[in-house]
Amino acid sequence: MPSYLRRVLSNRFIQTRMPLNNYVWSLYRTSVEGRKAISQAFPRFAKTCKEYGASVGHLQLNPPVPVWPEASEGSKEKSSPEFFIPLRQLLTQAFGNLPTFGVVEERFREMVNEGFFLEWDSAARPGKKLYGGIGGKGYEIEVLDAIAAISSWLHWRYPEWFVPYYFSHRFSQLAEICSTFEIPLPPIPGKIQRAARALYFLAVNRSLQEFRNAQGLSTKELNAFLYDFAPRYLAVEEDDELPLPQRAWFVMAGVGTQEDFYFLDSATPTSRSYWRGHRDARRGDIAVVWCASPRAHLHSIWRILDDGFDDPFAHWYSLIKIGRPLRLPPIRLADLKSQPVLAASPMVRARFQGCAGQYFRDVDYQALLDLLASRGVDVASLPRITRAGEDQELTLMNERDVEIHLIEPFLRSLGYVESDWTRQLRLRMGRGDRVFPDYVIGAKLEVGEERGRLVIESKYRISTQKELREAWIQGRSYALRLEAEWLVLAALEGIWLLSSKGGFRIETALVFRWSELKQPAMFFRVEHAIGKRSICKGAPS
Repeated sequence: MPSYLRRVLSNRFIQTRMPLNNYVWSLYRTSVEGRKAISQAFPRFAKTCKEYGASVGHLQLNPPVPVWPEASEGSKEKSSPEFFIPLRQLLTQAFGNLPTFGVVEERFREMVNEGFFLEWDSAARPGKKLYGGIGGKGYEIEVLDAIAAISSWLHWRYPEWFVPYYFSHRFSQLAEICSTFEIPLPPIPGKIQRAARALYFLAVNRSLQEFRNAQGLSTKELNAFLYDFAPRYLAVEEDDELPLPQRAWFVMAGVGTQEDFYFLDSATPTSRSYWRGHRDARRGDIAVVWCASPRAHLHSIWRILDDGFDDPFAHWYSLIKIGRPLRLPPIRLADLKSQPVLAASPMVRARFQGCAGQYFRDVDYQALLDLLASRGVDVASLPRITRAGEDQELTLMNERDVEIHLIEPFLRSLGYVESDWTRQLRLRMGRGDRVFPDYVIGAKLEVGEERGRLVIESKYRISTQKELREAWIQGRSYALRLEAEWLVLAALEGIWLLSSKGGFRIETALVFRWSELKQPAMFFRVEHAIGKRSICKGAPS
């Protein structure tokens, strides 16, 4: 990236959400990198996406479709496909030469809900038919798994109507792009709503096309924006520093595929990939990777690079991004059962059946480290779980746990009762946006003239400078909107106390760990500032 463009990007306006800046876009569009990206053939962006750790298999743009023989009536014999055809052959028959955008969308819905099939006469079995197809009731997952290929074909045939979707296993990145550039996305469907998940592509495509038309972008410029400009733009604020791990998660490799084993065996310290996980996994957590049968052994320990997320187009739905692998000697199930704590683990007793993506108990992870140490492994280089909360016996899994077990008890210690605070106060912040501060104390709730004396912005973790800056930007905007006297940022690590007298500047914040708030002198300082006797002397006028 040219140095002048990097400087422009790194000095963006302080808000994290903003429309596409015409000046910045113009610099990119006329740069060498921008001209190259805009002019290149769109399938090349699928190859570029592999750099972000997306699965190679899910970015195939013309995968094979099996052609099956017609089942004989009453037969229980499991058949095998007679041959394979390229997916494009099916798509050409299903979507070729349709007159309008609406008709193509309706055909897509038919493919998802009813399926689309071709048939042939069987040469080997006279009078029998062969069938090849995609989608239909019970088989909607086929459309999800092939969304990159389907969207590519639609973009090739109808470039003004459809965008190629290459965010396979990376929906979180698309969501961040849309949030940053104010591109609306509807809520994603639930895990078991497979038809709705496949049809969600139509909603994503409509939002992106509306954005393209509003910004006056060509189809090639939209592709370059999505797969080159926007990732560069967001990467300016990437933070390589990982928080200390709070939890460990169990990750299964090789379920129905040998590709996982190849990736794991050839992994380097810089390798990264998206894996079936849990939405509650957080950046910095630990991933314990187990190879399924026929290997059936512990393979390696990785770190989780980004918060877990749900991806409507991913086969397994909930995903994590892992990296920084540390290879281990193979530890088999019998080895785990030889360790007393692990022998009693529900996961080990279940032989890890149904455990992929689940929470790996702290006590089990420590027992695993003990087992590795007894086998001569230098465990000093392996990550250890570190609790940031005040109660070391309490496992806090998400932001709401922090609110219930840390923030609300803290507020009660300051003299407040539940009726004193308002959770998720609905505010308008311009352009029709609605936002919801986590806690407001001393609130005046008249619509359009909302006020509050104390605003609390809660997060699960604030463990890096990037996370602190993002929480501060969000909380400060609420405090200014409500003309508050105090702002508190609260997370597992502790609280940051900011006053309106200092303009809520982050460098003026008083920082306290939860354990420090148990010390009388520290607690008195906080109580004197934001205790109930100080804040609720009278309602704001």
